[in-house]
Amino acid sequence: MEFLQAHIGGNLVQQWFCALGFMAGGFLGGKLCALILSGMVKHICRKTSSSLDDYIVETAKPPLTWLVTIGGIAYGMSLLNMEETPRLWVNRVVASLVIVVIARGVAAMLQILISRYVPAKASDPLSSKEIDIQPLLKKFSGTLVWVIAGVLILRTLGYNVSALMAGLGLGGAALALASRDTLSNCFGSITVFVDRPFALNDRIKIAGHEGVITDMGLRTSRLRTLENRTVIIPNSIFASTPIENITAAPNTKVSQTLAVKTNCGLEKIKEALAILRNIGAKVEGTDGTPLAGLTSVNGNACQIAFIFYIAKDADYMTTLNAVNLAVLRRFEAAGIGLA
Repeated sequence: MEFLQAHIGGNLVQQWFCALGFMAGGFLGGKLCALILSGMVKHICRKTSSSLDDYIVETAKPPLTWLVTIGGIAYGMSLLNMEETPRLWVNRVVASLVIVVIARGVAAMLQILISRYVPAKASDPLSSKEIDIQPLLKKFSGTLVWVIAGVLILRTLGYNVSALMAGLGLGGAALALASRDTLSNCFGSITVFVDRPFALNDRIKIAGHEGVITDMGLRTSRLRTLENRTVIIPNSIFASTPIENITAAPNTKVSQTLAVKTNCGLEKIKEALAILRNIGAKVEGTDGTPLAGLTSVNGNACQIAFIFYIAKDADYMTTLNAVNLAVLRRFEAAGIGLA
C-alpha cells in the first residue's frame, strides 16, 4: 500500500503505525501482566492465613501496569527517527515517568506496612503510653520517598543536583531563620514521638487548655476542649510546656470538706468518719482507698476532710452524685447533722 510509504515528520506512515501499536500494546500488556501476576500470587497466597500479601498484590498491580505501558511507549518511540536532542529528552521523560511510578508504588507499600505493623492504639495505655504514630510515620515516609524521587528526577533530566544543593546551602541560613517556627513545630512532633507523653484521644492539660487530643500532624495538633471547641496547638509547645495527662492517671481524686455539727457528740462524729470511709470504698465507680479525718474543731461544727477516688472508666458526674447521695442518706439515717 502506497500510503504506508508516505513520510510524515521524517518517518514512514508504517513506522508511525508500528509505534502507535506498541504504545497501545504496552497498556494492554500491562493490564494482562497485572492480571497474570495477581492470579499467580493469589494462588500461592491461599496457603497463608495473613491478608498482608493480598494487600501487597493489589498495591503492586497499578505500578506494574504503568511500567509495562511506559515500556511499550518507550519502545514505540524508539522505532521513530528523531534527532539527537529530541531523542535524549524522550529518554529522560520516560526515565522520569518510571521513577514516579516506582515512587508511588514504594510509598503505597510503606503505607500498608505501617498500617499493618505500627499499632494504631496502645493495647494498655496506662503502661505503654503509646501515641498513635501511624499518621506521623505515613506522612514522614511519603515525604521522604518523594524527596528522593525528586532528586533522582532532577538528575535524570540533566540538572546538576550537587550544584543545586550547594546553591541551597548558601541560602540555608536565611531559610532556617524564615522557617524557624515550622522547624520547631516539626521537632516538637518528634519530641512527642520519642517521649510519648500522651496518646490520641487522651485528655490533657497544656498551656491553659484542657481537652482531648483528636489529631496530630507534623506542624500542629488539634485539641477538643470540654466546651467542644477545637484548639489548634503548635507542636513546639509540647517540647517547651509541661503537659498534664489526665487520661493516664488510674483514677481521679475528689476532695471534699464536710461540716458536722459539734453537738452531735463524739460518737456520732466517729460514726460519720466510718460512714465516709465505707461509702468511698463501696459505691460503684469508686476506686482506691478513701480517706476521712477531722481537720478542725470549733464550737459550732467539726470540719471533716473526705477524699475518695473515681475509677478511670467510670462516669465522673454519675459516681460523684452517687457518693454524695449515699453520704446524705447514711448521715440522715444515723442522725448526724451537717452544719
